[in-house]
Amino acid sequence: MYFSCAWVQWCAVIWTVSLSEDYLVTVSESTLCAPEALHALYVLLKSSQSTRQLSACLTADPESTVQVELPVIGQLLHRPVKAGQVLVFIFDADSQWLMLILNMVTEMLRKGTEVLYISTSRQLSDIRDSFRKHGLDTSPFETDERLVLSDAFTFKTGRQSTEKYHFPSLNISDISLISSKSLDQWTPGSVRLFDNVSEVVEASDEKSFLKFYRTWISRFVTKGRIVIDGFVRGIHSDALYTSVMTSADGVFELRAEEIEGQMENTLRARAFKGAPVDTSKYILRVAEDLSVSLEATKKKRQL
Repeated sequence: MYFSCAWVQWCAVIWTVSLSEDYLVTVSESTLCAPEALHALYVLLKSSQSTRQLSACLTADPESTVQVELPVIGQLLHRPVKAGQVLVFIFDADSQWLMLILNMVTEMLRKGTEVLYISTSRQLSDIRDSFRKHGLDTSPFETDERLVLSDAFTFKTGRQSTEKYHFPSLNISDISLISSKSLDQWTPGSVRLFDNVSEVVEASDEKSFLKFYRTWISRFVTKGRIVIDGFVRGIHSDALYTSVMTSADGVFELRAEEIEGQMENTLRARAFKGAPVDTSKYILRVAEDLSVSLEATKKKRQL
């Protein structure tokens, strides 16, 4: 069952007043909708998803001061990320982007950050296996929806997804509808991560996508969500990349490039609005246990 934030916030006021001594009779008799308000809160509190919606409504603040320490990103920026900020990663198709996502989401969950992870690149069963290899059982996180895995992969195989959360297509109309229904169900500072937004671009045309994208991310920003979007390098027009980066608060680059005769993955912060940022490249190392670490390049070590 869904209730608007305005309704839930009003209900909460009624509930708070009704719990105060000498006010219950007065409120119940003078406010016709008070019983409905109390019932609404009761219904909302019956499920973890609805509880999250209630929490999001009660804590929602357009100018939220919530700050989140994000793994890897924090190492590059040397500062936390504010709720409502948009981070864009431009990655090479042959880079370790998915391993980077795996590590970031794992550490976010361990530190208490709620995550919606939309996967266009892999089946969710494979993603859960990767999390297990990395030492994280997603079951308890998915049960109470601190982690929501959304399947945007299966429909491309022509099969119907059996996952609780899934996309029927990557058409911007479908994405807009699904996103609008879930906006009020997350708290400020929670993360919405979309692994490959380039597939959304390819399902539309660039002009339509850019118009949609600006509206899409603005909805998350006003709700205090942290947005992390991945775009494949080199498959769109320069104008699209420029527009996307202009819309973002932070831009990061993950490249697969040759360094001293070996292919390495390098990661750097390209830009961050409103604050100075170190744009030096770091080598992204992936260990056997699938953990990642950042290593300064030889040039940076010599400085």
